[in-house]
Amino acid sequence: MDTYYEKIQTRLLAARPRCEQLIAQMRDGEITLQNPYHEFFNAYRLIVLQAWNFAQKLEVDPLFKNIPLKELRQINADYYAALDPDKGYENSLANPDYADKLYGDKMGAFLSAAFSRAYSSRHFLLMGDYASIEITLNLYFRLLDNADTPDYEAWLAIYRAQTQKDFEFMSKASLISRFSPKQDYFYKIVRDADLDDIRYLYRYGVYLNEHDIKMADFIRNYPPQELAAIAKFLVKSWVDGFVRAKKDYSKKKYATLMIPVGMEALGRLIIDELAAIGIQALVPRPHTMGINRQYPYDHRYDSALNLDREYMEKSLKAMEGSYEELKDLIALQAGPLYVELFGETPFSPKSKSTCLKLSEEQQKLSQEQGARFGQIYYKYYKRDEASFTIIAFPSTEIGENFPEIFADTLKINLLDSNHYARIQQHIIDVLDTADYVHVQGKPGNDTDIKVQMHKLTNPNLETLFENCVADVNIPVGEVFTSPVLEGTTGTLHVEDIYLEGLRFFNLRVHFEDGWVKDYSCTNYDDPIEAKNYVHENLLLPHKTLPIGEFAIGTNTTAYQIAKKHDIMSLLPILIIEKMGPHFAIGDTCFSHEEDAPHPSFVNGKEMIAVENEHSATRKTDPINAYLMAHLDITLPYEMLKVISAVHADGTRTDIIRDGRFVIPGTEELNIPLIEMEQ
Repeated sequence: MDTYYEKIQTRLLAARPRCEQLIAQMRDGEITLQNPYHEFFNAYRLIVLQAWNFAQKLEVDPLFKNIPLKELRQINADYYAALDPDKGYENSLANPDYADKLYGDKMGAFLSAAFSRAYSSRHFLLMGDYASIEITLNLYFRLLDNADTPDYEAWLAIYRAQTQKDFEFMSKASLISRFSPKQDYFYKIVRDADLDDIRYLYRYGVYLNEHDIKMADFIRNYPPQELAAIAKFLVKSWVDGFVRAKKDYSKKKYATLMIPVGMEALGRLIIDELAAIGIQALVPRPHTMGINRQYPYDHRYDSALNLDREYMEKSLKAMEGSYEELKDLIALQAGPLYVELFGETPFSPKSKSTCLKLSEEQQKLSQEQGARFGQIYYKYYKRDEASFTIIAFPSTEIGENFPEIFADTLKINLLDSNHYARIQQHIIDVLDTADYVHVQGKPGNDTDIKVQMHKLTNPNLETLFENCVADVNIPVGEVFTSPVLEGTTGTLHVEDIYLEGLRFFNLRVHFEDGWVKDYSCTNYDDPIEAKNYVHENLLLPHKTLPIGEFAIGTNTTAYQIAKKHDIMSLLPILIIEKMGPHFAIGDTCFSHEEDAPHPSFVNGKEMIAVENEHSATRKTDPINAYLMAHLDITLPYEMLKVISAVHADGTRTDIIRDGRFVIPGTEELNIPLIEMEQ
């Protein structure tokens, strides 16, 4: 496995001399073309040279010990100036609107996408990926060679030729970067950096804002024993995910650790906890919100420049070849531990007609590509042998009450799993007797949906619902199932929700026999524009999706804390899904591991509701059976009138009624709700 990395890294580094020659040519001076394209070339050139200069400084001074903090801040600000929403983005080629004004419809969208590619230069250089830098430079010079006779089709052909160059090797290099322990650039920062010298953050090469710095200060000064307890709890939860599913993590060797920028003090403790159980952490680049959320939204479909049948087939072939060659390395991957943040200012994007879009044909290709990618991926990364865990904490951006909200979030995250499991089992025992479940919203909320259940053939040995506590999904608690599609019909209405990083107002989704039939929101005055917003961000590349999961959240403590701090609209799905019923559109929770055993860790009963009519076609039509999507939409308690288990004879047993859990044995869940009223 080490040989894989060494061979690929040698080839990546072999491109450096050629890159140095091209950089020297690029430094010769500004482009002075007698046509409007000089602005594109000069902007592209500036970003690449700034990235190269940054890498050179890091090469001379790997810890940035000899560069004043003020200078690092300025370098960071200059590199991302063209993306700054308050200063540079309006008149930046990264903005499709501005590019459209300069160069017209097709050429503007194309050059905006080409320019945005230059912003990957820093990351390529940090990874020693000179092959990708050479592609970035060659794209610039090939377009420049044709600048006197600009032609959209000719330039697009150049773009496609360069970005598709050496597909198989680049695919393999990408996998090695993701799965090899020798790609340890970010690991070393998290594990070894001097956290008292904030300059270490600038070694990531990402945009840093005041909240990233504040988080680093907060976590670095957090009580060490409490921080160690968080790390221990997270790794224990990760292990519990294996144990409760009767999987053996000891046959694995690596786990991917994903943390936010600023949480390095916690990250290194997690690394140590994993090492103590024989697992080595792999650390990709820690994540940030970036400088401008509109920017990635504007470029979310830049793949339209390449996507056709030939490209798709070539990329899938290259990927399968890479996975096959690296299968031994991939087989040792145990699954990720993910620490995410919430509480950033909600983002409602501006819809732009100037952005690249996927054509109807490309949407079909994208759907097919995703399905076939999943088929290849899960052939090598076996879900029935792997697990994961995810936990969320507030960002300092959440406001002046951040320390208190952090403490309350920690309280939510550390709730006792076994205690909740016993309470939740009372709910499952009732749900196992249901023909269907009926969910209705309060007056003013249009939710009214019937969720069809599977049939139990042996209730003594089988169950319909998973008893979900704090292992893979922290915090506790929910019970969930994969509904039967036929008969699952009705409307889900949520007044205000944050999905996929975007805010939705009055989201309404109507289901017919388990599939999304219609949808709307009120984000825009124009109902057609609002409908397109839902389609592009929740469904695309699919025209419709089935209900893959129905769940009932039981974490009333989380609800109490959310209301206390008035942060309901800022919470991530990870927490908010535990605060009411939720419906996931897309694949089931058991995607690609339906045939593995799923015993309840509470009573040993086998979970049998692991598929629906669509996923059941996986053995005859594996490409179309999986949708590579799973999006949870939650109806919070405050919008809920009743959840009832409706039995075959028409009788009902309420689970939640008028904001209270009413199943005997669940009374404790009402305490936080009662305290809120008092």
